Amino acid sequence: MGEIIWLSLPLCIVISLAIGVVWYGPLFKKAWMEDTGMLDEKMGPPTKAYGGAALHALIGALALNLLLDRTNGLLANMSGGLIIGVAAAAAIGINYMFSSQPRRLLYIDGGYTILMYSTMGAAVGLLR
Repeated sequence: MGEIIWLSLPLCIVISLAIGVVWYGPLFKKAWMEDTGMLDEKMGPPTKAYGGAALHALIGALALNLLLDRTNGLLANMSGGLIIGVAAAAAIGINYMFSSQPRRLLYIDGGYTILMYSTMGAAVGLLR
């Protein structure tokens, strides 16, 4: 089994949430809400959403640590995160094709996924 850099886990969670706040806030909130049909009233309590997002970021950070176990350095880990992000975005794209989601939504969600994993990979690389 691969080595986990335990200090990277909370850092990756913070990175994921921080990118998400900007990405789904000022950058793409309006477009994302239009494409998902989401309304502010339907969003529910933010603590539930952020708690769930933090849990999923932790799972992603654990997987990233295990997959990049033998990768050293900032650039190598960032590249590994980029590849993982692209693979995850492609999986999102498959789901969106079958559920007839708008292409713009794929670009928003896939772009976030790619940026998040690239940045999380860089964080793991800094701490490895």
